[in-house]
Amino acid sequence: MAIALSGWALAKHTALKLPYFQTPSRDFSFIEYDLNELDIYKPEENFNHLFSKMEKLIFEGEGKISIVHIGGSHVQGGFVTDRMRQNFSSLSYGLRGERGLVFPYKLAGTNSPSSIKCKWTGTWSGCRNSVSSHQCDWGVSGISAITNDSVASVELYVQNPDSSLYASNKIRLYYQSSGNYGVLLDSTITAVKIDYHTDKGYIEYQLDRAYSSVKFHFKRPVSEAGYFSFQGVYFGNDEPGFIYNPIGVNGAGTYSYLRCGLFGEQMKTIKPDLVLFAIGVNDANVPESDFNASLFEARYDSLVNIIKQSNPKVSFIFVTNNDTYYNRKYPNRNALKVQEVMQNLAEKHNGAVYDMFAIMGGLGSIDDWRDNNLAAKDRIHLTKRGYELQADLMFEAFRNSFGDYLSEPKIEN
Repeated sequence: MAIALSGWALAKHTALKLPYFQTPSRDFSFIEYDLNELDIYKPEENFNHLFSKMEKLIFEGEGKISIVHIGGSHVQGGFVTDRMRQNFSSLSYGLRGERGLVFPYKLAGTNSPSSIKCKWTGTWSGCRNSVSSHQCDWGVSGISAITNDSVASVELYVQNPDSSLYASNKIRLYYQSSGNYGVLLDSTITAVKIDYHTDKGYIEYQLDRAYSSVKFHFKRPVSEAGYFSFQGVYFGNDEPGFIYNPIGVNGAGTYSYLRCGLFGEQMKTIKPDLVLFAIGVNDANVPESDFNASLFEARYDSLVNIIKQSNPKVSFIFVTNNDTYYNRKYPNRNALKVQEVMQNLAEKHNGAVYDMFAIMGGLGSIDDWRDNNLAAKDRIHLTKRGYELQADLMFEAFRNSFGDYLSEPKIEN
């Protein structure tokens, strides 16, 4: 047996200075930079498996790492997730990987990340899992765009961090429909293989080459009633790399994603290696006496168990709430209860906690963030600058944990 040190273990500090990632500034005295770390429970159970896959991808250029980031409006807005995608891409030395799950939010009449572009014909309306009066057959994205028109179309394309268009030769359309709707790719796109999984809510296309956009046509007989529910597109390819899949809906809580009947089946197509759970601000946006921490934890347990069916070795990072105000009147103390629940969940599921609440400065710190143009006036959301700082801090903590893993002696037979 021999002891082997990885390349990063031999030159850790130099190798971690990667081209697209700059260490977050230490300019803000109210941020607890010394707390910026992942608290990982039993890393040998799941995280070491993830880190081993990452080591193979980064140093040998083999494999894919599928990451899912689930939350509410901060995920839908894209500032956090686009920055995290850019940061993870910096680890893979030019490997583009897959773009992953994309939902065209503007098709549903709501705000969208600037990296997602969409054109359409026909009349479409949005249906969100976070709106109690909405009743839809949601999938993994938690949001749908619905048309009743007999003829409609959707064209979708996405941008890479350098603003170039992402090209894909594998496409997965997530959808539900009633009536006799047909789904056709635009005539400019050639599919060499099509697999239908109607009962699970998706169609998979293998294309003859990589395309920088995809356009679907939806048609049904005029004489027949029906609806078509567009639930997202997965952009894939054959290249190794990181895949960053954002799942976010404005106003969504843990209860919202449990309303999605096809969430589990469609998650199996994504097969996440790592899930960042950042749901909680909307759950906790109630009077302190009304917040049921046990119920909140139980809902998270349900979501965890659903996702584990797609990959039993998946690693979870539970991100605590950022500090917020309740009704714009006073700091929301429910964040302290969420903090405790996240620690319970990480210990229970051999996951990790990223304590955003403590790192940003604790109860009332949102005022400091707002005064420094890092948080919005509502004292709930962050600004673009604030979300990008959060993403950089989270990535730094993750990267350091990965570096610690690489620094540990490896035993080879």
